[in-house]
Amino acid sequence: MSAAKSITDEQRGQIQGWADAGADLPEIQRRLGTELGIKVTYMEVRFLMADLGIELKPAEEEEEEKPKMEDEAAASDADVESAGADDDDGAPEGVTVTISELQRPGAILSGRVTFAGGQTADWWVDQFGRLGLNPTDAEYKPSEDEMRAFQSELSRQARKRGF
Repeated sequence: MSAAKSITDEQRGQIQGWADAGADLPEIQRRLGTELGIKVTYMEVRFLMADLGIELKPAEEEEEEKPKMEDEAAASDADVESAGADDDDGAPEGVTVTISELQRPGAILSGRVTFAGGQTADWWVDQFGRLGLNPTDAEYKPSEDEMRAFQSELSRQARKRGF
C-alpha cells in the first residue's frame, strides 16, 4: 500500500510546509517518523513527494554558492592567465611548468615541463598522487636539482589552480 494513500490532508499540509521551509528529503523522512509516526524509506519519501505533487524548495545556500563559485572560477582563471605571463620570472632555476586544460587519461593533473637546459618532458599526477615524467628525449634524465625545482614549481602552479 502506498504511503500517499494513508496521508491525511492535514499531514499533507505539514509535509508541504516542511518542503516550503527548505527541508530536504532526509529531513522530511526524519520528521515523518518522529512527528507523524510514519516510518518510510528514503525512496518511499521520494515517491510520496511525487505522488502528493510536492516539490522541494531549492536550498538558498546552493543558490548563493553558485554565483560565488563562478566568481572564484573566474578569479582562478585570471590567476592562471596572469601566472602564465610570469612563469619564467617566478620559476626556480629556469624551470617552466604548464598545466594542460585537457588532462591525460588516468591523471588528475598533467602538463609539460621545460628544464633549464631546454629539455622538455610530459608530466602527470595520478589519482594516488604519484608523479610521472616522460622526457621528450628518451635518453634525458633530469638531475636531482632539476627535479626539486620542477616539483617546487609544479606545486606552486597547482596551488594557483586550486589543487
